[in-house]
Amino acid sequence: MASQVYAKPTKIMLDANLSYDRLSRYLDTLVEGGLLKRIEGGERLYVITENGRKYLAEFKRFEEFAAAFGLRI
Repeated sequence: MASQVYAKPTKIMLDANLSYDRLSRYLDTLVEGGLLKRIEGGERLYVITENGRKYLAEFKRFEEFAAAFGLRI
């Protein structure tokens, strides 16, 4: 299993170029879907779950498949 990397909402927001409201909705959806886990404590952090890693791997495979047909996602 890969080591876990935690991210703060501000870092995710800046890297993804999203507004805070949109980011909050996306994070809630990903947590509800089991793709991210919210870590509560002194500060709010997020970490990708095993299901999230599997989803990303499958998405990357699909991107490669689509690219073979000249499609871009």
